[in-house]
Amino acid sequence: MKSVDPGNSMPNHEKRVDKETMHEQIRSFKKENNIKKMVGLMMLHYFKWPWCLQDLTRYVDEIYLLIHYSPEFRADWPQKVEKVVRYEEISIDHEWQVMEWRENQAVFRDRLLRMVDGCRPDLVLFPDEDESFPEPHILANDLKRFVRSRKQQLAFKRCNFWDSMDTVRKDKWIYYGPHVKVYKWKPGLSYIPYSGFNRVATYGKDRLVSRSVMKHYAYMEKSERERRYNDLYREKQQTFKGLIGKPKLVAYTDARKAPRT
Repeated sequence: MKSVDPGNSMPNHEKRVDKETMHEQIRSFKKENNIKKMVGLMMLHYFKWPWCLQDLTRYVDEIYLLIHYSPEFRADWPQKVEKVVRYEEISIDHEWQVMEWRENQAVFRDRLLRMVDGCRPDLVLFPDEDESFPEPHILANDLKRFVRSRKQQLAFKRCNFWDSMDTVRKDKWIYYGPHVKVYKWKPGLSYIPYSGFNRVATYGKDRLVSRSVMKHYAYMEKSERERRYNDLYREKQQTFKGLIGKPKLVAYTDARKAPRT
């Protein structure tokens, strides 16, 4: 495993963290709620949705990455994205199927969480590499509701983009429970033992559910849907049979109004 602080390896003009890139609505939320620092965590393996990591830079002060390489998938652009202050690289010798990834989630997520032990953030935002948070004014309202609650975890349902960034799937074709994507940080948090749905083990299963959805892009391209169904989901094709069927699509409006699929 390789652990790198980009500040020690990148030219000054590339490693500069520009907080002015943060959305104005998020800056206002932080100021109004006395939030000093928000960090973003992300694990990357397929490297197919660069706008998701770029979008995360508009919501957080710093970003930490856990990057998985395999013989099939490798890229070096994530390390150069603004606000990335540290990353670790892991290599696997074959392409894992979905169940292998799930069996290792606790270890991977915990390793990434350990990177922020020293920076002591107020909030942690942890989307998947194929996800973007709601539009800034919508997310700011969800975060405000969250930080003023007694809950420690904020979970989101998702909408699935299909065929373009303008259309989403309307019909619900697979069960998807709300997954935790934001939580309040405190010393000693851990994902072990993993309880599913991206929940932090320390906080248990209790969580607040967002009024908006995560924007999910993994199934947007037909070729990626077919690859996942035929290869990645080979062990669970019956469960994922709706992935290659003909769905009902509607125009995407915003993360508050989008269908939960």
